[in-house]
Amino acid sequence: MFRFDPNSPEERPFGLGTAFRIDPWANCATAFHVIEDMLTLKKSALALRHDVRFAALEIEGIVYGAAPLPKDAWRPLTGFYAEAGKTEPALLHEKAQIRNLTEIACLNIGRSHRSSPMPYLPLALTSEPPRVGDIVTGYGFAGLDVAKDGKGEDRPMAQYLYQSTGEVLEIIPADASSTMPWPRLRVSAEWPSGMSGGPVMNAAGNVIGVISRGWTGEADSTATHFAGWDVSRRTFGTIDPFAPRRFRAFAAIDAESNLRFAAQDAEEARAFASKEGLEVRAVSFSPDTGEWLSL
Repeated sequence: MFRFDPNSPEERPFGLGTAFRIDPWANCATAFHVIEDMLTLKKSALALRHDVRFAALEIEGIVYGAAPLPKDAWRPLTGFYAEAGKTEPALLHEKAQIRNLTEIACLNIGRSHRSSPMPYLPLALTSEPPRVGDIVTGYGFAGLDVAKDGKGEDRPMAQYLYQSTGEVLEIIPADASSTMPWPRLRVSAEWPSGMSGGPVMNAAGNVIGVISRGWTGEADSTATHFAGWDVSRRTFGTIDPFAPRRFRAFAAIDAESNLRFAAQDAEEARAFASKEGLEVRAVSFSPDTGEWLSL
């Protein structure tokens, strides 16, 4: 993920961190602090600053060497959901400041056109809480496009996907009185800058949190985990909180109880159903098997 100033298009984009797709539509997960500097408060609601624009460089799959990028690999931010607080100013002429309360955010980033299904990683919001001693792996773009060997701002963009595995050393519960009130886990792994917002996966291959903080050269990093509170359910509302690889949606169901279409927008599902004479239901479904349950 990168940001840039729309008033200075000649300047190089600035690397923010990592995001990853979490459902068959356009939703992605990241850490709140990765996008915090792009946000402002408008009537107590979060909004993008007017002098900041966001773009994601979409990399699908694992690639070795210099991968060719399609012209539509740069993807715009089309929406986001996050919960935050605000710190009231001490002086009247000062503005209220955003306070990070959750360290998670959901971004809507439309995928470039592909003939294959949307790739995504499965989230375990409540069903697989981390435990001390668990082995977890973090993924992300470490040192996102950092200049090396004296190369200046005109250097070509280069980046590598990095992964580091470690043991969960400590589980820190959510604490509203803390300066970092979100639930955290401390891991014996090196997750340096640029990996922030990347997925933390357990041994079952499900994402249980996002990378929050790490230091280059030190095998001691932290992640925000999903299972420690209900904020993750609201932030990632498309995910069935009780079953990884299942999603909440509005679905068009035929007379044989087959799921024919699923969408996040109820009107989109009704439009499809009306053409085909189908019934619309709120469901939890598996895109792999087509199995669904009414909600």
